[in-house]
Amino acid sequence: MKAALLFALLAVAASPSPAADDTPPLLRHDPFRRPAPPPSAAPASGATSSPAPWQPTLRGVLLAGSGALANVDGQMVGIGERIEGHRLVSVSEHQAVFEKDGRRIVLDTRRPLETRP
Repeated sequence: MKAALLFALLAVAASPSPAADDTPPLLRHDPFRRPAPPPSAAPASGATSSPAPWQPTLRGVLLAGSGALANVDGQMVGIGERIEGHRLVSVSEHQAVFEKDGRRIVLDTRRPLETRP
């Protein structure tokens, strides 16, 4: 019995121990960093078409007081920040309110785009 116990103890002691460089790999990016805004498309030279109306989709909201965020078309926007000239005014449980040129645009995760004068 003592011999079996001694043999098991020697087997455990002789097993290779993890090397000091077996640490998990470091991340190559910050998973909490906001994604960069998409590059704006430059209009073709000589084209005088009117700009397309803003048709955003509110994908979700993060309520955190003054640090609240809205996910609009995959882009995270904080209160006071702008997306395509529209400034985020407030964020609530299912809504994000943007303002541009005195007009309020209410985005809701439960229904389509709504514009208020």
